[in-house]
Amino acid sequence: MRKTRPSKEDKIRLTVDLSKPFYNRLEQLERFVEAGSKASLIRQALQLYEYVAKRAAEGCDFRIVDKNGREEKVVLLDLS
Repeated sequence: MRKTRPSKEDKIRLTVDLSKPFYNRLEQLERFVEAGSKASLIRQALQLYEYVAKRAAEGCDFRIVDKNGREEKVVLLDLS
């Protein structure tokens, strides 16, 4: 199924001032994850952040498991 593109009326332009180091990090991450554009990268990041925030609010915690099976708790948000 083909996605329909939002019309111009459905979009809102957002202007953001970024420091040069932050912009460089954004560019590096865009290339690393092959996002295709900074807008796409930001949309993907927001979807992930929203999911994590909702799950954290439900009491879930997050862990990283390395290739050797070692676990480390990850604290991403302080929702207290």
